[in-house]
Amino acid sequence: MKLPHLCLGIAAVAALASTQTIVVPAGMANSNPGSTTLGWRNTNFRFQMLYDESHFLSQGINYPIVINRLQYRASGGQVSAGGDTYSGVTVQMSSSPSDWSAPSMAFASNVGGDVTTVFTGTITCLAAAGNPSPNTYIIDIPLGTPFVYDPTSGLDLVIDVDAPNAPIPAGVPSMASSSNASHLARRLSTTTAGAATGALSYFTCVVMLDYTRQPNAATATSYGDGCVAKAQSFYETFTPGAFDLAGRPGSPNSIALIPLGRGYVVARGSNAWFTPTSVSITLGDDELTTPITLPFTLSYPGGSATDILVCSNGFVYLDTAQTSTSARGSGAGLVTFGPRFAPLWNDLDPSAGGSVHVDQDPVTSAFYVTWDQVPLFGNLGALNTIQLAIFPDNHIEYRYQACQNADGIVGWSPGNNARDPGDIDISASLPFATDVDTAPLSLGAVNRPKLGASFTLEAGDFPAGASLAAMSFGIQRVNPPVDLGVIGAPKCYQNASIEAAFGFMVTGATQRFSLPIPSNTALAGQHLYAQAVSTAPTSNPLGIATSNGLDMLLDLN
Repeated sequence: MKLPHLCLGIAAVAALASTQTIVVPAGMANSNPGSTTLGWRNTNFRFQMLYDESHFLSQGINYPIVINRLQYRASGGQVSAGGDTYSGVTVQMSSSPSDWSAPSMAFASNVGGDVTTVFTGTITCLAAAGNPSPNTYIIDIPLGTPFVYDPTSGLDLVIDVDAPNAPIPAGVPSMASSSNASHLARRLSTTTAGAATGALSYFTCVVMLDYTRQPNAATATSYGDGCVAKAQSFYETFTPGAFDLAGRPGSPNSIALIPLGRGYVVARGSNAWFTPTSVSITLGDDELTTPITLPFTLSYPGGSATDILVCSNGFVYLDTAQTSTSARGSGAGLVTFGPRFAPLWNDLDPSAGGSVHVDQDPVTSAFYVTWDQVPLFGNLGALNTIQLAIFPDNHIEYRYQACQNADGIVGWSPGNNARDPGDIDISASLPFATDVDTAPLSLGAVNRPKLGASFTLEAGDFPAGASLAAMSFGIQRVNPPVDLGVIGAPKCYQNASIEAAFGFMVTGATQRFSLPIPSNTALAGQHLYAQAVSTAPTSNPLGIATSNGLDMLLDLN
């Protein structure tokens, strides 16, 4: 096969030119875990804020972008009339030689060679409406000189703002921000404009950027799913009014987590209920108990526990070293922190009503944690009655009576950065099984497919026992993908047509494959598709695993 002939058969596509927006840190478009008055201050100041390149890559930006506007948001609930004016402001942007996790305390050391002065002049604050989150973007900076940032360069984005004059009047509210190292952003700041050094903090402002794709930018974008994926964890996220696991007083509903092999079989439960006899334990809002000793050793997939921590917010930790009491459940939080049963991780407030009980059944020795008619925070009429049942044979039940306006997470995870399986519809999926975390065969790009350069693909997460693999290339994306279950590989898919394929031995955890891209400008704007396949002796009857697809847009930059 001759690659130029293959590529010339691909249809040309126009480059994206419309303005788009992205919010960094990622995941904070509608939330702000922190707030700060030490970013946009009520004095003169200088700050640098560094954002990890992963905030862009995780949101699908794996190509150079032209940033032409910055906006900063007031923190949730802040109300301001606006009109505060900063004069003489200078804003610079660059790709930082420092990583966000370890920036220098010297401003100059964090500035890259592509540093660009993107704005000079006056900034007038807009009014903040006081929305809980997201609140209003009150600092709006159209860039006089746009900045080109390439998140695939491996360098983080740094925004440097120098404000030599305090705002008039000095009434700028606090700004939405990150709050800890898990948010992959860092702030260097000081009250002195033009300062050489500053102090470091994790409270980095949430910023929304307007951007366009750099003209003639080559891209490599993953799509579709690989196989065979497995996860120990499971969860479902519920919106208010959509909680379909609830029962009612006298007629509970339940699901069971039954140990099998390396995971749980999750199935319909007994719909039984244990009426608590213990005195209610004292729990405030967003609070954990001290360690509570179980009457037996509980074995769970990935470990064992003799003591637990009960949280007011509808979950139980199996690791007594845990301290997080986050009111809002999330899949990311479930898999990141310690092992946790979450019958209904929600913003419950037992300090405002209801009761929480810990009991042992004198007949069966089963252990129960019950949240009895506990209201949601700030909503005394939304009562939730939930029970976690832990049995000596290690099986678990989540039990529900009335649950009103529940909008939390139901799930289980061994935590400690377990694999995130994504949201499922629990009631529609029963029964289903969890298993030891196994990532699907993956295919990604090391660089971008520029004309006249060598493009490198990387296959990884090879299944156990894989010895042979192949990299296939095609001129069409297969959409919808072809389900290979009909030939003995369920949950595996063909994501791309196959015009050429190259075999190789699997000799490591990852394998790289180099593809020379001709310098022929006729190929600019054309697509090529790739997929990896490997042997997988224990994964399915056919004994193969397939990767996600990779869409390569060939271009000049």
